[in-house]
Amino acid sequence: MSVYLVVELVYSDQSWREEYGRGVPPLVAAYGGRYLALASPPELMEGERAAPDTLAVFDFPSADAVRTFLACPEYQPFAEARRTGAKTQIYMLEALPTRG
Repeated sequence: MSVYLVVELVYSDQSWREEYGRGVPPLVAAYGGRYLALASPPELMEGERAAPDTLAVFDFPSADAVRTFLACPEYQPFAEARRTGAKTQIYMLEALPTRG
């Protein structure tokens, strides 16, 4: 079943973003994922919590594909740079079945 990955980022240091932006999209694609939406910053429509600096939404073919991508050795240097330079929240959601 398809899943969505939602990533919230609040930056403390943005020096890693350019290299991350070049290196991560091919890895996402290699694991079956694709970017659906990206906003820097997103427009907060309602809520009391401040909006993150960046919000990204991805589509992956399965939860296993997400877990494999996040754990793959090629992604680890990018993940470490992200963790060092941003407070991150990552959510995984199951896609709803399509109605026909």
